Order: sequence, then structure tokens, then C-alpha cells
Amino acid sequence: MVVGHGGRPVVSRVDVVVPCYNYARFLGRCVESLLHQDGVEVRVLILDDASGDDTPEVGRRLAAADSRVTFRRHEANRGHIATYNEGLLEWAGAEYSLLISADDVVAPGAFRRATRLLDAYPEAGLAFGQARVLIGDADPPAEPPPDDSEYRLVAGADFLRRCCERAHCPVSTPTALVRTSMQRSCGGYSADLPHSADLEMWMRFAMRGPIAVLRGIQAYYRWHAGNMAHQYYNQRLGDRREFLLTCHRMLGRSGERVPGAREWIDTMHHVVAGEAVLSANRCFDRGDDEGSRAWLALAAEIDPGIRWSRGWWRSRVARLLGRPLVGVVRPLLHRLRGLPPQPPVAAAATHFKGFRPGEVVGWWPGTP
Repeated sequence: MVVGHGGRPVVSRVDVVVPCYNYARFLGRCVESLLHQDGVEVRVLILDDASGDDTPEVGRRLAAADSRVTFRRHEANRGHIATYNEGLLEWAGAEYSLLISADDVVAPGAFRRATRLLDAYPEAGLAFGQARVLIGDADPPAEPPPDDSEYRLVAGADFLRRCCERAHCPVSTPTALVRTSMQRSCGGYSADLPHSADLEMWMRFAMRGPIAVLRGIQAYYRWHAGNMAHQYYNQRLGDRREFLLTCHRMLGRSGERVPGAREWIDTMHHVVAGEAVLSANRCFDRGDDEGSRAWLALAAEIDPGIRWSRGWWRSRVARLLGRPLVGVVRPLLHRLRGLPPQPPVAAAATHFKGFRPGEVVGWWPGTP
């Protein structure tokens, strides 16, 4: 909220784009959380990307019940990137915008807290906070509102360094409120980065100014068997390659404007290569030799020095011994070291372990 002429408060306006594809069962809870935000004016656009479930019926019912809600349906599926850009670039016109999946939920007071920061720091184009994980159909827990005063204004270069050196996107997307004018300046999401377009977008914002970070819970991120992230995270090799491509693309464009970027990229390569060796060993343990070779190839490609690491040589020795002998030797070594026995590896396990119920995701500056 800002103060207008005559000292009268001017309420900030937020336009929310809700892409929906076969999430009818979650859509009502998502929209309800948006319409009950205090201290701001909200409009909601539901974009149904040709869902095959009851999304049209639910969306039209929500729009009929509240004039702040608009419903659109695509006759043919356009994909998530085109749907995002339609809402953010063609429809959103308020000072601030949010893109949120129909299966996620915004926390009470989230818009008031985020717009207060962006009103106070006009040079910042993005404010984000923490998200608590919901599993399946769970509802958000009852919890006290966060302290509005707990926030940090992070320099754009520090945000970019964090992305690279931790090899991880710091932003939980349902918490990310953006300045609409800067969104238009940044442009739309990139169709050639279908699974890291959000990371690239936040890096674009960081190239233009500081990032505001709230410590409190701003949204609830839902993890379930049907969501797109779950389907993709079972393909972690592609995810890691696209992450690397995104960071190279953004920092390669920056030239000398971001001192230290070369060192950040080197650190990112080392971190991702280490992750790749761990993934290769997990693949080997569960009998996925093809996956194991692919992860080792990625590790060697991006960081040739990884070949001298303990993890790499442990992987090589395991292959020389063979899986049956490793299954005998490894428990013996664990006992000699006084370590607890390892549980058996499930054949259907994935590289990505998923989230724990109630886990908090998102970066708070100052934490490792």
C-alpha cells in the first residue's frame, strides 16, 4: 500500500494468472486463497489449457460467483510456456503480477507483505518468500502469520551467484510476486527451456535490480503424483543439463557486467558433477547400468577433474568388482567403520527423492 494525493492510502493491485491443466480438484482451493488476500485489490485469470477433466465447469462456476475472476479455455493444448506468456504479457495490467499453478495455494497476507516490499523498493522487480510443501490433497495447516519485518533486499549479483554456486533455483514460484512493468521489460518465458524457464526468468529480474526476499511462508507448494514437476524430476539428467544451459546463457550474455561470473560457473560445474557421480552410484546400486553411465559421462563432460574424486573411484571400483560382490563387501565395510547398515535400494527408486510433508522450500539469505 502506498500513499496517494491528500495522504489517502492507495491499495496495490495484483493480477494473478492461474494456468490449469487437469487440476479441477485443486482449482477452487487455489482461487479461494487468492480472493481472500487482504490489503490489496486482486484479479484472477484462469487459463484452462484444454483440460480433459472438470476444469471448464469449475472455472466457469468460479468466474460466475465472483466478478474478479475471469475464465478462458483453449480449444487445443498450447503447452505451459505459451499459456504463461498469454496471461502475463497479454492480460496482466496491474502494478504487480503472480503466476501460480492451479494445484498450489497462497498463504494469508502474502500479497500485502510482498507488495509492501515492492512499494518500498521501486528498484526491485521481484519479491519471493518461503513455501511449505503439501502432499497429495492435504489442506494448508493452521499456523501463525509470519513477522512482516523479516525480509532482505538482495543485490542482483548475489542472487545470480547463489543460483550458480548452489546449482539450484532459489525461488519457489508460487511465492514470486513481480512488478508487471519489469515483467514486460524482461519478456516472456523461454519456450526452449521448458523446465528451467522460471530460473531464467528470475535471473533476468536479477540482471535488472535487487531481489526482495521474505522469510515467512508465502505459499503452499503441492507435491503429488500428477504434477508436472514430479514427472520431470524423474528425468534428472535432462534437468541438470537444462540448468547448466540456463546459467551459461544468462551469464554469457552479461559480459563484464557481472564480475566473478566465470568463477561461479566453475563452482556450478563442480557441484553438478559431484551430484552426477552420486546419481551414477545410485543407478548402479539398483541395476540401472545405462543410467549410471549417462550420469558419469555428464560428470566428466562438465568437470574433467571429477575423475580424481573419491566418489568417481568408488564408482569405478564397484564396476570392477561387480554388483554381487559389492553387495557383500559394502555391508562389511560399513560394520568395520561403525556405520549403520544401509537399507536395500528399491528397483523403482528415482534420482529425485521428492519432498517431505511440511518441508519449507525457498532460499533465505544467510542460510547455507
